Amino acid sequence: MELLAPVGSIRSLYAAINSGADAVYLGVDGFNARAKAVGFTTENINTYIDLCHLHGVKVYIAFNTAIKEKELKKLDEYVSACTRADAFIIADLGALSVFYKYNVPLHASTQMGVNNLEGALFLQSKGFSRVVVARETAREDIIAIKQNTDLELEYFVHGALCVSYSGSCLLSSMMSGDSGNRGRCNQPCRLPYKSSLSGKEGYLLSPSEQCLITKLDDLRKIGVDSLKIEGRLKQPHYVSTVVSQYRKVIDGAKADNNIILELKKAFNRGEFTSGYIYDDTKSIMSPKVQSNIGVSVGRIIACDKSGVTVKTTEPLRDGDGLKILYKGEEAGGFGVKIVKSDKNTYKLAAKGSFPIGAEVRRTLDSASAEEEILLKKLPINLSFKVSDDYGVEITARRGNAEIKVSGKAQQATGRPLTKEDISASLCKLGDTPFVCDSAEIDLSDKCIFMPKSQLNEMRREAVSMLCDSLLNDYQDTMQRCDFSNYIKPAKVSDNEKIRQIIVNTDSFDVFRELCDKNIAISYQIYDFSQFLSKIDIFLSLIENTFSVYLHLPPIVRWAEMKIIEDVIVKCKDKIAGLICENYYSLWLAKKYSLKAIAGIRLNVFNSHFSEISGVDSAIYSPELTLQEIDDINSNGFVYAYGILPVMTFCHCPVQVSTGCSCDSCAYNGDYTYRDKVAEYLIKRTRIRRCYFELHNPAIVDISAKADKIRYNLYINMVNCNRTPLDVVKSVTQGGVSQSGSNCAHLFRGVK
Repeated sequence: MELLAPVGSIRSLYAAINSGADAVYLGVDGFNARAKAVGFTTENINTYIDLCHLHGVKVYIAFNTAIKEKELKKLDEYVSACTRADAFIIADLGALSVFYKYNVPLHASTQMGVNNLEGALFLQSKGFSRVVVARETAREDIIAIKQNTDLELEYFVHGALCVSYSGSCLLSSMMSGDSGNRGRCNQPCRLPYKSSLSGKEGYLLSPSEQCLITKLDDLRKIGVDSLKIEGRLKQPHYVSTVVSQYRKVIDGAKADNNIILELKKAFNRGEFTSGYIYDDTKSIMSPKVQSNIGVSVGRIIACDKSGVTVKTTEPLRDGDGLKILYKGEEAGGFGVKIVKSDKNTYKLAAKGSFPIGAEVRRTLDSASAEEEILLKKLPINLSFKVSDDYGVEITARRGNAEIKVSGKAQQATGRPLTKEDISASLCKLGDTPFVCDSAEIDLSDKCIFMPKSQLNEMRREAVSMLCDSLLNDYQDTMQRCDFSNYIKPAKVSDNEKIRQIIVNTDSFDVFRELCDKNIAISYQIYDFSQFLSKIDIFLSLIENTFSVYLHLPPIVRWAEMKIIEDVIVKCKDKIAGLICENYYSLWLAKKYSLKAIAGIRLNVFNSHFSEISGVDSAIYSPELTLQEIDDINSNGFVYAYGILPVMTFCHCPVQVSTGCSCDSCAYNGDYTYRDKVAEYLIKRTRIRRCYFELHNPAIVDISAKADKIRYNLYINMVNCNRTPLDVVKSVTQGGVSQSGSNCAHLFRGVK
């Protein structure tokens, strides 16, 4: 299995290589989901790609953000500068119009949300050779994808978890304009919330850090090809520690308590979880702590205005970071400044009051954090030989690569060159990637002379040519792809069509109100067992409707797919198509010859999405401005009205709130999480498992701006108490927008 390391800086790159990574993933200074990571630009990226390749390390470059129409040209410039990479990681299907022009293998980012065979088949049909499956993917789904596709599978085994399904989230965007889809998430999930279901307060949206180091044998067994470590924004010492520990276990070491302890020292939020494959909700979430709690090193034994006194099991150093826990909850933290010490007792400068007996945990070891990281050098062999006619030959070797450089010496009339002189010159490799492992010198009993400048130049030429030879050998083994069959002419948009309206609902009453209107209806199923028991009523209701779509859920795992397909088979002769929130549903639309409309979770940001995906239309991302939609120049749908779902959960927030189990479920209907300023509705979808949506507190309502919007309109009536016809009239003819509403990002945009 490949060990894939995160790289957010040049020092982290060195740490990853030194620690045994087989591959690294990184972003250049644009179009990647870690916009705050620094160090790699289009000007220097090939230097670092070559450096990795010399060390036998693959480089995957992340272009895993949503790309606006006017950014496609700039994206092309970035991509063309990085074509020596081993693969590109992509999140925006519409951006394939750029990537198809090059021959670099394509990896589907986890932001694409693939967690089942159907989604994987769809992406394979678009030219992807690897899928980074969602962290929420079931074990059975991984097996099914591996056995029924030609795809390589990459899986996150360590690091932070997004609480929203596969990182698909609009919460940060709607709060501040800092879009997670654009690499700028400000992590509102790490804030405290209060549940209306139980009154419980805590970090209810904050998952623990994931650690699967004890599960590697099983992951290998089920078909995972690449083990991915999260952490492009973490420090180099984190990369060094985590990569080296996973390297040990991959190479045969036992994942014992000592290895787990080292991983916790590097970063530990919530004592680790084994993730969605192996753990339940109560192990995945960390409601009591939301940041690094490191490892326990002692207790507070005294606290006064001058500071705190702690008794420790390990030495402390100035600059260490400490987190204080009391009864399992965070009570504060501070950097270590030692006032005085006596053996294992320390008086530390600290402001604030801390409970006696509180646990002291070290979150930062200053010695590790400050350790200089230098990239290890690659050993090469150098030799120097003199022929009978005073010809000189320097040979540079590494592995099977060998380079010879010839020159001419002369018989010495003064002091001859000694073996020591020649060896010193050969070993002077300076800032090259190499170190001289051995220097063999054969003077054939001759006394020779040549200027040291000439000797040094021959050495430089030999080493440079050896470097080029090694890189050429690597290039010869790299996988390259022919995407010519995937390139299609762009569709010509027809913007003169009659405006279409789709009303999304979970209520049969809406069908009765709209059945004789020229308004399409999207039916969103929140409880599949209940729907199947009433499907005859549903089918009779849609006999006389204009056009009906089924709104499929964004997550379908394992045996649930059969339920989804059973519903489609029963309805396909009477429905027009599907509202698709995940790539699996595009595959099903094609399978059952139904129209496909891309939903907001497919993040349609540009015109090429429709031509590549094959959808009949799309609901534009609610993160686009009206001007950015105009740039797309196609007649898609604007999210015109409704409560916007900003997160989808695979864990059970009911259990987090109440401590219940599935056998004694405390769910009694929709409820809310509240932060300092607003309430967020939580609504359940039930297939076989339960999934939950978190909704934005402010409703979207474009009524006051209706005269500015010429596009098709998508109206979401779920949990809205107005009548659909009133809303349709308001958003088409203009009116007063609801109090506290907004227009999503139509007039403000995202970063």
